[in-house]
Amino acid sequence: MKFAFNVSPNLRQKQSTKQIMLELMIGLLVVFAFSLFYYGTEYGSSYVLQAIKLLAVSVIVALLTEIAFAFFTRKGQKFDFAYIKKFLSGSFGWITAIILTMMCPISISFYALGVATFFAIFFAKLLFGGFGNNIFNPAAVGRAVIFATFVGASTDIITMATPTTVIASSYNWLVVDPEMITTMMDEIGGLPTLFTGMYPGAIGETSALVILIVGIILSIRKVIDWRIPVVYLGSIFVLAMGIALFKGVGSYGSLPGFIWYPLLHLLTGGVMFGAVFMLTDPVTSPTSAQGKCIFALGAAVLTVLIRIKANLPEGCLYSILLMNMLTPMIEQALAGKQLALRKKASIIFGSVAVVGMGCVLLAANVIEPKAKEVEEAPQPTLVTSTVEDMLSMDASITDTKENGNEVVYTVKAHGYTANENPDVYNVFEITVDKTNNQITKMSFVECNDSDFIKTAVQSNPELVNVVNTDLSKEFEYTTEDVVSGATFTTKSAMRAMIEVQRALGL
Repeated sequence: MKFAFNVSPNLRQKQSTKQIMLELMIGLLVVFAFSLFYYGTEYGSSYVLQAIKLLAVSVIVALLTEIAFAFFTRKGQKFDFAYIKKFLSGSFGWITAIILTMMCPISISFYALGVATFFAIFFAKLLFGGFGNNIFNPAAVGRAVIFATFVGASTDIITMATPTTVIASSYNWLVVDPEMITTMMDEIGGLPTLFTGMYPGAIGETSALVILIVGIILSIRKVIDWRIPVVYLGSIFVLAMGIALFKGVGSYGSLPGFIWYPLLHLLTGGVMFGAVFMLTDPVTSPTSAQGKCIFALGAAVLTVLIRIKANLPEGCLYSILLMNMLTPMIEQALAGKQLALRKKASIIFGSVAVVGMGCVLLAANVIEPKAKEVEEAPQPTLVTSTVEDMLSMDASITDTKENGNEVVYTVKAHGYTANENPDVYNVFEITVDKTNNQITKMSFVECNDSDFIKTAVQSNPELVNVVNTDLSKEFEYTTEDVVSGATFTTKSAMRAMIEVQRALGL
């Protein structure tokens, strides 16, 4: 076996590996606690419980996998509590489980997370010889398994698209028109929301503020090397700034394109989380300071390239795995006296920076910025008294009053809200002339459809367009005729008219 090592000068780390991992775990749990606070205040305690259950599942699967591996590889040693404790205390599988859980959305299923945790621990770490011998970041491998295999394995707890998904799928990571920029930023919440993390997404990846605070503390405590997050985040900012200047990205409010656009790349997806908790993994990153800088720069280039060019919403995860593969090459290139290799390292770093910027600008050059779409005026939908789905809507007459030749019917009928709650109805008052079976007046008594429709109805509850409708004949209207632009509410009104028609025996 060939051993690679760096000759003096070397610095000895004062903290033990266990102390480093303990402090790293505390930092991760602080970020996790913020996520619990957000989901608890915005969505309720059931979401907090869901996040805790996910973390518990991942940790339990990780520990069981490692215990099973310890049993089958014990080589004659007594398999008792002391042996298990020694094995687990030197493997730190729960750290991988925590990181993996925090990379996943809260809507992921327990089954998918459990399988991904098994892959992360067994295939990405234990088969390589355990902690300290793995080539790839285990948590990143687990998340890649979810991306590749369990995309649809989620619960219905949250269905809102994340900012990264919206930017990638709807805006191609590149918008230059100021009006469209404002639309996009309003849709994803704006930079302040992205910075604080008050939006649904991956459990531990949303709050850049909390992650930065934890990252600074961990850097001061020497738990992580500050060079990797600083070079990684700084490089992404510079690369995105180059794209903004090259493509002429417009301003967002008072912020010019070369400021807000790089910030958008930093504050979305897993960039902040990856910079602090994943790229800094001492096992899968280079050991020398120069190597760490080259490693972080390469990851930044790949992150931006994957985002703007690949058919993926996120680039951080795969950039980490790709750079993990290049770590041995970086180590080999910088093997020897570290002080004497500074010039060589500077040349490599500069070459990667120039080539990386060139590749990013070349990729950006062939990308068409998201153009403003010209919306066509919506065509009114024809609704007739014989439409099947309308006839299937529940309706009933709740009150009848006669006044000379007129009969006033109070009718309740399902509307749009009934799709979610069948106990909710719209209520109408329909006045019919018995001599000719024509409607003389129809109005809302109660509207329980969308807020927009409610507001419109409150200002004008009468449905004047149905006056003089002959109930003895088949009738038809468009969505613009009864309730403007509201197909379901129009069907609800017509369903109420049909109920009166039936009551009259027509």
